[in-house]
Amino acid sequence: MIKLPLDEICRIVRGRRLGSSAPLGVCGVSTDTRTAGAGELFVALRGPQFDAHAFLERAAAAGCAAALVCRDARVPPDQAQRFPGGLIAVDNTLVALGELGAWHRTQVAAAVVAVTGSNGKTTVKRMIHHVLSRRLKGTCSPKSFNNDIGVPLTLLGVTPGDDYVVCELGSNAPGEIAHLARMVRPDVAVITSIGETHLEKLQSVQKVAVEKASLLDYLEPDGLAITWADSSDLEKLLRLYRRRVVRFGLSATAELRLTAWRQEGPAQRFCLNDHVWGTLSLPGQHMACNALAAIAVAQKFGFSQEEAVAALADFAGADMRLAWERCGKVTLINDAYNANPSSLAAAGRVLGNWGKGRKVLVAGDMRELGDDAQAIHRRVGAELAGAGVDFLIGVGELGRYIAQGAAEAGAGAQGFDTVEQASQALGDLLHAGDVILIKGSRAAAMERLLDPIRSAFGGPE
Repeated sequence: MIKLPLDEICRIVRGRRLGSSAPLGVCGVSTDTRTAGAGELFVALRGPQFDAHAFLERAAAAGCAAALVCRDARVPPDQAQRFPGGLIAVDNTLVALGELGAWHRTQVAAAVVAVTGSNGKTTVKRMIHHVLSRRLKGTCSPKSFNNDIGVPLTLLGVTPGDDYVVCELGSNAPGEIAHLARMVRPDVAVITSIGETHLEKLQSVQKVAVEKASLLDYLEPDGLAITWADSSDLEKLLRLYRRRVVRFGLSATAELRLTAWRQEGPAQRFCLNDHVWGTLSLPGQHMACNALAAIAVAQKFGFSQEEAVAALADFAGADMRLAWERCGKVTLINDAYNANPSSLAAAGRVLGNWGKGRKVLVAGDMRELGDDAQAIHRRVGAELAGAGVDFLIGVGELGRYIAQGAAEAGAGAQGFDTVEQASQALGDLLHAGDVILIKGSRAAAMERLLDPIRSAFGGPE
């Protein structure tokens, strides 16, 4: 972040300084007192379950120069004196944080890459950063910082010497991508995929495509759109945008096309446009398509296809995303970070292609799928059986329907109401030599089954 005077912050967010008018500046912004540092601006956010105004003393003790607070917060008068720069009062601290992020985006020279999509956002974002950082200076949003808190914090983390920043944009309701894109105004916009996600509020795959494509409304005039070629819904929308587009995927219309692919246990070989072969340490055709998206971005920054492909050879996946380990006599694949129908089906294909051993998939609920949730879970269960999953364990009120669909399609299956029930039964259901993949929505917290499996089979090697 560029060093920003408190008076300038006041102007940007239409705030009022309290307790001090000292001509101080801040060198960073934090919303968490556990990681706040000296000289930073602490932003006291509010949410349904928390109010960070209660932690102002901790922020002052951490050395923060000033704090951004809500005008209607009941802040004790002496709190302003605890900060060298006092307090800045605004109507809404979350809105003010977004305004700061949007303003900061206009002050730095870094090219902005924005990544959205139904699946693969975090992986593609990290792949892009992994490749570009080989010879450029830049940053990307940490973890899954993809909402109205994480996106402005990412923008505020850009330094004057950065060549690029990669932002991740998420949405579970109409209008959220547009809100974030208005802050980001990307030079490169990436849409990784379109699928059945957040249907509870977005209602249909067609409306999911509309929501994701709204990113292009805020693409800079000379910007580049990089889009998944295998969505007819997205293709129809692209005709409405007068944008330069590069497509990636399996379709013959893709400028970057996956023309060959071979999974080799936990890794894979893939071929781009029939002539550039590469290696990934992550399995799955969908991961190869993620790599193509990153390669397309790298080309925009002057990398050759060969250079980008070579850089991805040592890319490592994020936590709980196809992370595998040997536990005694079983192989355990932790893909528990999140799940929706297309990502669960993709995980099933990875499992089916893994190699030797009985393929066991432990699947939890997929949330926010609306009125058709039960039918969707049954359909995906049948797809998993067809992908080579030998035994499916469905966990949760909706997860049981995945097991039902798998059983109807001829796979072995069993359902449980809770993770606790499944945990108690795993010792009888799993056997030496099994390859076990665990996946479910974030709310299902399916990673709770990892330690029971490790305990039963001797822990990671």
